[in-house]
Amino acid sequence: MSKRLMTIQELQKTEVEILQAFHLFCEKHHLRYYLGGGTAIGAIRHHGFIPWDDDIDVMMPRPDYVKFQQLCPNGMLDAYRKLDSRQVDPDCPSAIVRIYDTRTEITFDNFRIPYTIGCWIDVFCIDGVESDPQKRKKQFREMRVANDLFICCLTKFGGKRRSKMATILQYALLPALPFIRAVGYKKYLRWIDDIAKRHDFDACEYVGVLGGRAGVKETMKKSSMEPAQLMDFDGYQFYVAANYDEYLTNLYGDYMQLPPESERVSRHEINVYWKEGMEP
Repeated sequence: MSKRLMTIQELQKTEVEILQAFHLFCEKHHLRYYLGGGTAIGAIRHHGFIPWDDDIDVMMPRPDYVKFQQLCPNGMLDAYRKLDSRQVDPDCPSAIVRIYDTRTEITFDNFRIPYTIGCWIDVFCIDGVESDPQKRKKQFREMRVANDLFICCLTKFGGKRRSKMATILQYALLPALPFIRAVGYKKYLRWIDDIAKRHDFDACEYVGVLGGRAGVKETMKKSSMEPAQLMDFDGYQFYVAANYDEYLTNLYGDYMQLPPESERVSRHEINVYWKEGMEP
């Protein structure tokens, strides 16, 4: 018997099961979270996954994000779902928390250091941001630079990136690449943390996912996030922010409109496997 490639249907089902385990944990410990990005669109428009999508994003306010990790000191959410984070593993090469199914396996071939994880969901942190729009733009620009340098340091040169801009950027930075890598990815992660934690979440009027790819469009007014609403998603119910319409409109415009058929494809080019003998 050998490991078997997961189908997109198995991938989606496994990710929803991770999300349900996360939801129940948050309910038990009174932690706030909201579906983010395309996952929130899926809940509103499809009552589940966007049919061609294959990932799940959630967002947590900084106080809850910190407490969540503290409540999983050994990194285990339950019997076979584990946190991938620097609190669990100081060498973890990720700026966010991931929760993955330990029965599955994926290896990132474009990383310069060995990195293996399983089928996962992403947990992004919502941090306090500047109230002044110009200062806020500067804050997000600094975070974008820190993230881009981190990615250049961590990944192999020449690989395809999540966006065309990131793919082009690696060539523009080629002359400086030895110096960027000499700094080490952990220092870039410390810089990313420093930017994210400069403003106290509870003291800020505006908050946002500073590490999100949409930049300042990830910003929202903190007071309009609650009370969170439960939305149907593949037979379960999960939370979206009270201001989900404003949030999704800022990110995508008319998010209820389906994209052209040519764009209805997964953004990821990864293969996830069931480990040998671990299929449910």
